[in-house]
Amino acid sequence: MAGKRTRTKSLDQFWKIDDEQLKTPEHDKMLLWLLKKENLRKIIISKNPEAEKWDWEYVKIHAEEFIVSNSGFRVGAPDIIFVVPRYICKNCNLTHKNMDYCPECDSNDVVKFPMDHQQHYSRYFIEIKPHIKNFGATLKQLKLYISYGFEDRAYIFTKDLRYKEEFEDQGIKVIFPPERQSNL
Repeated sequence: MAGKRTRTKSLDQFWKIDDEQLKTPEHDKMLLWLLKKENLRKIIISKNPEAEKWDWEYVKIHAEEFIVSNSGFRVGAPDIIFVVPRYICKNCNLTHKNMDYCPECDSNDVVKFPMDHQQHYSRYFIEIKPHIKNFGATLKQLKLYISYGFEDRAYIFTKDLRYKEEFEDQGIKVIFPPERQSNL
């Protein structure tokens, strides 16, 4: 007798993390706005002024891409993952995202990785939540994604600023749409 078949789920599905807002027109509007690189650039720089020095021409934006564990298990899919190219300092041999100078040794001898080396990137994610229905469930979802290599590189894009301080105390940067910024 064949055993009961179970569908393979990602961890966020297994833990029953609700993301019903994913199916709303409001979520779609926010996602489409962020997929425009200039909008993403402006909003990230507003939260992280150092991002002005990133090589935005080569920043790549991916929507609904799964985070996959080292063992190949799908963890979940943040709304947006964006990757920023890293550069190498020929003086101290450290990598960083600043394309103008090395923040470690102040050298201007910064280059892209040589063609015989694979380009290195820093990965960031943005989770879109038009409204925070449950702080604990949202935090659990974001912490799950962070635990797979996104420490200090996590954002939540929301119109709901009730939990801004709490998210930021947990290392999650809160960004909000331009229409919400003009009301602050």
